[in-house]
Amino acid sequence: MRTKWLQGRRTRKWLLLALLFPALSACSLGKPADRSSSASIDPPPLNLEEAWMQDSAESTTMNGNDMVTVYLMDRNGYLAPMSLREEGSLSATTSSAEKAIAWMTVNKQLADQLPPGFTAVLPEGTKVSSVTENKAERTISVDFTAPFPGIAASRERKVIEALVWTLTELPGIDKVMLSVGGKPIRSLPSSGLPVDTVLTRGLGINVEKAKDVQPTYSMGVTLYFSSQTAEGEGYFVPVTRLINRQADPAKAALEQLIIGPQNVKTLKPVLAPNLAVEKLSLLADTVNVALKDDDLTPKSPVSSDMMEALVLTLTEATGAPQVSVVMNGDDSFTDSADRSYERPVIRPAYVNVLSR
Repeated sequence: MRTKWLQGRRTRKWLLLALLFPALSACSLGKPADRSSSASIDPPPLNLEEAWMQDSAESTTMNGNDMVTVYLMDRNGYLAPMSLREEGSLSATTSSAEKAIAWMTVNKQLADQLPPGFTAVLPEGTKVSSVTENKAERTISVDFTAPFPGIAASRERKVIEALVWTLTELPGIDKVMLSVGGKPIRSLPSSGLPVDTVLTRGLGINVEKAKDVQPTYSMGVTLYFSSQTAEGEGYFVPVTRLINRQADPAKAALEQLIIGPQNVKTLKPVLAPNLAVEKLSLLADTVNVALKDDDLTPKSPVSSDMMEALVLTLTEATGAPQVSVVMNGDDSFTDSADRSYERPVIRPAYVNVLSR
């Protein structure tokens, strides 16, 4: 996948999902993460490998400050992060949050600048009245101009998810407060779903339920699977899966990642089903994981698709900024994009840098 492995990704506290109730809630159903098939996976198409290989060269010429990550709707109805370059059509005096919301809003001038197959989620005519950041509280407050354009009940939750996940991509932001005309959004107008005053990523995204989940004893884990555009470009899709509560969210997330996606028609597995987790621990700011894959030929490169999904999933589950991986007892292996894993890998600063 096309990602930018840049320094400076902030550490983010993960709050567990509260989706058993109809409320759009940031409350946790469990203890927050502590900060201290036998078929083989098909190899990625050659054109995707070539695109991923170009990333390291591109990152040397692209300034990270001219990019913004927004969550857009793909052709399958999933929200996915897209890292876009700020265009001249957006005012230089506009804040990063306002620029992100502009990309998320249906606009004929910006529509042809989005990656093919992706659409904005906010209705045309959406306007921001004010944006206020409280760095001490790691909170951003966005007030939209009234009246807010109407949204179909079936899409309201997706819009809130996209806003919360987009705004928490901003450095130093963990919490989001939304209002319209100066009044906090207490419920969604079309569906009637209640909305918490303060929202976090604990809300989840692209939410689904695992089989046999006990509603009163559950938690959410966010997993990164792969998908493809109609043109064949690969990208990652985060999916929050509701599962029975477990003591170790990171281990639970990795186990679910190995199980793979529920919707196999549009999402692809990123880990081989026979992959075994030999060790998983969190030490200071690093997730340490040891994996065993009996089908992997010694000294052969590991799929970059797999490694990127692994890093994204584990950093999301723990809030740790980096992951140290040992594969079949080897801590000096490389992936198919020629990245070395001798040292801990920092979560990529920008995910899904697709062509437009």
